[in-house]
Amino acid sequence: MDNTIKQPEPSLMTIRMDRRRWIALGILSMGLMLSVIDTTIVNIAFPSIQEAYHASFSEAEWVNSIYSLIFGAALITWGKLSDQYGRRAIFVIGAALFALSSLGAGLAPTIGIMIGFRALQGLAGAMMSPSTLSIISATFKGRERGVAFGIWGATAGVSAALGPILGGWLIEYGTSVMAESWRLAFLVNVPLAAIAIAGSFWAIRESKDRLKTHHVDWLGIIFATLGLGALVAGTIEGQTYGWLYAKKVFTLGAFQYPNLFPDSAIPVGTLSFVPFLFALGLIFVALFIGWEARLEKRGGEPLFELGLFKYSSFRFGLITIFIIALGEFGVLLVVSIYLQIAKGLGAFETGVQFLSFALVNMLVAPMAGALSGRFGAKWVVTVGMLCEAIGLFWISRILHMESPISSLILPFMLYGAGVGLAIAQLSNLVLSDIPNDKAGQASGATNTVRQLGASLGIAILGAVLFTGFAFVATPLVQKSTAFEDFGQRIAQNSALSPAALQIGQGLANYGEQAKAEIVQGLQANEGFDAQKTDILQMALDHMPPAAIAALKKQNIDLANAQTVAQIKTELAPDLKILETDLQTALGTGFAQAARAASTLAALFVLCGALSSLMLPNSKPNPHVEIIAAH
Repeated sequence: MDNTIKQPEPSLMTIRMDRRRWIALGILSMGLMLSVIDTTIVNIAFPSIQEAYHASFSEAEWVNSIYSLIFGAALITWGKLSDQYGRRAIFVIGAALFALSSLGAGLAPTIGIMIGFRALQGLAGAMMSPSTLSIISATFKGRERGVAFGIWGATAGVSAALGPILGGWLIEYGTSVMAESWRLAFLVNVPLAAIAIAGSFWAIRESKDRLKTHHVDWLGIIFATLGLGALVAGTIEGQTYGWLYAKKVFTLGAFQYPNLFPDSAIPVGTLSFVPFLFALGLIFVALFIGWEARLEKRGGEPLFELGLFKYSSFRFGLITIFIIALGEFGVLLVVSIYLQIAKGLGAFETGVQFLSFALVNMLVAPMAGALSGRFGAKWVVTVGMLCEAIGLFWISRILHMESPISSLILPFMLYGAGVGLAIAQLSNLVLSDIPNDKAGQASGATNTVRQLGASLGIAILGAVLFTGFAFVATPLVQKSTAFEDFGQRIAQNSALSPAALQIGQGLANYGEQAKAEIVQGLQANEGFDAQKTDILQMALDHMPPAAIAALKKQNIDLANAQTVAQIKTELAPDLKILETDLQTALGTGFAQAARAASTLAALFVLCGALSSLMLPNSKPNPHVEIIAAH
């Protein structure tokens, strides 16, 4: 008996587009790669951006934060609008805006203009991201759907790992193209976006809800944008400005909070602006839910249909995505900083360490689709998250100062395999029961929940990381005898010139003040890297006027760069030992903090694996053939 369900014959254009669906998947993956890489590549370029614009730390922070803020706040809106007005159209407009904003960011003459173009990049990323998921959901059916989502997931995972690699490579080796090589991190997006736009018209079939005349839910857009924007902003800035009490002045243009006199300290007990952000966000989210429920009840067209929660795969899938996002993304930041602070690697070297994760992820993710077709997506997701949790716990056990970097390869491979199995098939499951005409808003909700979970997870793991770092490293630095040992070594070195000997002794005497400054930086969560800091210059900057005058009488001018360079050369071997001793104390503290943060990430992912057991299991029905007519 033939159980095949036949639909109307497709048009010739539909057949041609259908043949190009795998090319379309590649184009969509390129769009996803642009938006994902741009969230990680700026982390590597951060010091260069701050130096180029002579910007404050808080100004440079907004270059990164504004992208995540706008991106997370606008996802649901553009997911819904893509359902209404065409997913390919929104994707193409988003890619064009991404190219223009990347060009603007790459050529921005001031930090303010840079922040403005980064906000536009976030908006463009929010236009592209839900469109990629909803187009895939509408284009691929049956067993192909799982494979397509697997490739999409591999792209997401690999892009997250490639961001630091590409950023580090461009910064270190891009100077032959332009002096400020960090600008290439933005400019490289322009040709890639152009290829995505051209390919979209050739390979991607337009899809949208054609059943009714649409109306834009402007009030819903305002409530959703303000509510989600405030929540994302709170999770991003909580660690920097204080979750409850203010530990840093927030400045935006002429506005600042707390409003203090210049150079005055923040009074103890002053509330941070972050709790107000969370309260404001929750109020607007409540208004959004109430308005959407009312609009849906009256038969209107809400921005987000709460009725989608009747699908158990969507309901439990969002819960699982949020939980797993808490630990899945933050650990990459933890390990990245561990490699640079505890192991002393450069930006490009750090990125290379993620290659084993990226390669295994890229190999396993497409296979996950075939496994889902055989065993059901639910079990593939659960097994994948268990592999992630085990890999993360393994990583948390080996983050020691003395651990060889190669020891990360195997746990990274296991973690990469887990991400490859879980991330895409979880998205597949969430959208599996959603009607095609609702795929955009469901995709937007999926990405929003993932963004919120990732932002909150990074904030939580960052708080554990830097608080633990300060707690462990502070007594190690205070007890360090590195400066005293340095003074004894140079006192016994008869080959030193009088100038080098005198300045070296000055550095040794400066030791207690130097350690106090290091501890102060730790307590302020600013971190400290002895290998990246000119400790001798720190001492020279703090030498008392009497000592400088005495040196001048001996014709030793510390304002003369050549003189200082010669002294540094003489002291270099002993300075290296001094910096190594300090780095050992700091690295030991950071490694212990990184182990704690990675353990917490593993627990989050394990909870996500348990949550996935609530998901319904779905396998494609090989006896049902659906030919979509567009």
